[in-house]
Amino acid sequence: MNTSVSGLKIFKNKKVLILLFVMIIASASIMVVNFYTIRTLSGARAYINGESQYSKAEKSASAYLINYISFENESDYEAFQDKIKIVNGDKLARIEMSSANGNMAIAKKGLIAGKNDIEDIDDMIWLFKTFRHITLFEKAITAWIDADTMIDKLNYFGTIAHEKVSKNEFTAEQKRSMIMQVSKHSIILSTKGLLFADTLGEISRKINFYAFIINVFITLIIVFSSLAAAAIMMRNQANSKKKIIEQYENLQVINAGLDKFIYNITHDLRSPLASLIGLIGLIDDETDLDQIKAYTLMMKDSLEKQDRFINEMLTFIKSKHTGINKTDCSIAAIVDSVIAQNNYHTGGKQVQFYKEIELDEIKTDALKLNVVLNNLVSNSIKYGDQNKPEQWVRLRGYLDNDSVVIEVEDNGMGIRVKDQERIFDKFYMSGDNKHSSGIGLYLVKDAITQLNGTIEVESELGIGTKFKIRILFEKGQLVELDEV
Repeated sequence: MNTSVSGLKIFKNKKVLILLFVMIIASASIMVVNFYTIRTLSGARAYINGESQYSKAEKSASAYLINYISFENESDYEAFQDKIKIVNGDKLARIEMSSANGNMAIAKKGLIAGKNDIEDIDDMIWLFKTFRHITLFEKAITAWIDADTMIDKLNYFGTIAHEKVSKNEFTAEQKRSMIMQVSKHSIILSTKGLLFADTLGEISRKINFYAFIINVFITLIIVFSSLAAAAIMMRNQANSKKKIIEQYENLQVINAGLDKFIYNITHDLRSPLASLIGLIGLIDDETDLDQIKAYTLMMKDSLEKQDRFINEMLTFIKSKHTGINKTDCSIAAIVDSVIAQNNYHTGGKQVQFYKEIELDEIKTDALKLNVVLNNLVSNSIKYGDQNKPEQWVRLRGYLDNDSVVIEVEDNGMGIRVKDQERIFDKFYMSGDNKHSSGIGLYLVKDAITQLNGTIEVESELGIGTKFKIRILFEKGQLVELDEV
C-alpha cells in the first residue's frame, strides 16, 4: 500500500511529469519522422521507377520514328505516337504540379498515362509539392523540364516527317538529316534521364542520413529523459526516511498544540465557574430580592453558555473521530427535524419558517447534515432582529448541475463585512458577540468539507444573512428527485 502511494506521489512530481511528457513527445516525433522519411523515400523510388519508364518510352519512340523516316511504314508512326503519349503524360503531370492552382486530378491522370504505379501516385504528388523549392529537388525538376523540351522536339520531328511522307516530299538527304537529329536528341534525353535519377538517388541518401541523425538525437533525448526521471524517483525514495522523520517531528508539534488546546478548553470551562462562584458570593451578602433575581438570571446565562460550549466541543471531538457514513436520507425530513428543534419564540415573537425543498432523498451523512443545518438555523434565531415586525428563516434545497444546494436565509441582524471572512475560524468571535463560543460555524465548515462540499455566506448588516451550502454528488448518490 505504501509503495503504491509513494509511486503516485512520484508521478505527481512536476519534473517527472515534464520528463514523461518529453519522452512521449520524442517517441511521437520518431514515429512522425520515420513516417515522412518512408513516404519521401517511397516517392523518390516511384520517381526513379517512373524515369525508367520515361526513358524506355523515349528510346522506343525515337526508334519507331527513325524506322518510320527510313521505311515510311504507317505502323511505325502509330507506335511512335503510342510511346510518346507516355512521356507526354509525365509532362502534363509536371505542369499541373508546378502550378499554384494546378489540378491534381489531371496530374494523377498524367502520371497514370506515364505508366507509374497507381499506388505510388499520391506519394509522388506529395513529394513534388513539398520539396519542389528545395535546391537539390529543383535540380531534378530542371532536368525533367529539359527532357520535356527535347520530347517536344521529337513530337515536332514526328509531325514534319508524317507530313512529308504523306505528300511524298521526303528526300533521302532530309531523311538522313532528321535521323541524325533524332538520334542526337535521344542521346541527350538519356543524359537528362540519368541526371534526374542520380539527383533523386542523392536526395534519398541525404534523407536516409538526416533521418538517422534525427533518430539518434531523439533516442538520446528519450534515454536521458528516462535516466533523469529514474534519478528523480530514486531521490524521492531516498528522501522517504527524511520525510518520516519530519512527520514524526510534526506529530510532536501537533501534540504540543493539543496540550495548548486542552489548556484553552480548561480555561474556558473554568471562567464560567469562577463567574458563578463570584455571583454566589454576591448573593450571600445581598438582601434585595430584585438584585438576587438579577444575579440568578446572570448565573443561568453563564450556565447556558457553559452547556453550549461543552456540547459544541463534544460535537467537534466526535466529528474528528467519526468518518463519513453515507446513507439514503431525506432532505425534507432533516429540515423538518431541524425546524422542530428550533420552533420556539424569541423575545416573545414567533419565528416564521419557509420551506422550498425541490429534492427529496440523497446519499449522504444525515447526522453531519443535521448538525450543520441545526447550527445554522439556531444561529438565525439566536441573532434575530427583535426590532423587525416578523422574524423568518427560509430553507431551500435544489439541484444545480452536479451539486445539491441548500440555503439557510434569515432577516436577522446580519454580519459585518469585516467579520464575514473569519466567521468560520475556530474560536473567532466578533467584538459584540455575547452568545457564541466561536466554534459553531467552524464545526459547520469542517462537517461540510467532510461531505465534499463548500459553504458561502452573503450578509448585509441590518438586512439579514444567507448561508449557501453546495455538496457535490457522485454518480448514484442522488436517489430520488421530487417536488415537495
